[in-house]
Amino acid sequence: MLITFDLDGVLQSNPFGRGVFPEVCGKIGAKLVETEGQEPKTASQLVMQMIRDEAKRRLLAGDYVGAYDWDDIICTVAEAVGSPARFDIEQLVIKYCTSEYISSYPYAASTLTELSARGIKLAVVTNGFYKYQNPVMTSLGLRHFFDEFITPEMVGTVKPYAAIYKAAVKGEYALHLHVGDTIIHDVWGAHQAGFEPVWVLRKLPKALDALQPWERPTRPEVESLIQKSFASDLCSEAYPEAKPEECRPEYVIKDLSELLAVVEYAKRKAA
Repeated sequence: MLITFDLDGVLQSNPFGRGVFPEVCGKIGAKLVETEGQEPKTASQLVMQMIRDEAKRRLLAGDYVGAYDWDDIICTVAEAVGSPARFDIEQLVIKYCTSEYISSYPYAASTLTELSARGIKLAVVTNGFYKYQNPVMTSLGLRHFFDEFITPEMVGTVKPYAAIYKAAVKGEYALHLHVGDTIIHDVWGAHQAGFEPVWVLRKLPKALDALQPWERPTRPEVESLIQKSFASDLCSEAYPEAKPEECRPEYVIKDLSELLAVVEYAKRKAA
């Protein structure tokens, strides 16, 4: 069996939201404070919106890998604002790899330990560049579980496209599972690559909470959750071939501890 994992929102909380982006936006925003008289908070928020817009522009232009190149995106925004500030985002990630800014999700280490002990092949498939993700995983003590660590700049494509998933398949495996939290990238994309998607949905309606992970996807409550997740994607229109009705996961888990039961069920189903 091969299990691939998304990282952010699944195994780890990265330092971008609380550390990297606030520092970057504050320093670039200082130029708007100086030239336009904006309040620092307003200026910082505007820069953050410009960063999001630049990432979205790249997705819509088909520059999928470039849409996750935060060094280049932030440099582009700084130049647009007229700010002289320049950044090494990898070094900022390393700077903020402290307990105040990063964390692993509950059961991450224990579940990975158990899966590894069972001889299951584990791999990372993420849209975050290696230089941004590796420091976080290393700091959290999770990096050693993964021999394969597949990122966009390595393979020239991103989730949800099948090639990035297939790059993790090194050998013959009877079962392929992918664990992720986004409906387009991790569920629809995994389906396209022939993987069984395991959707991490941490806040479940009460009607779903007591059910098994393989029972939840067929329940009507999941339909609205899929639609909501699809609509909240940064740029769903960048993937016109993806349709909400094709985004139904094979399993829904509320935390990583439930993945162990999924593994056993998947094995029985395949036997």
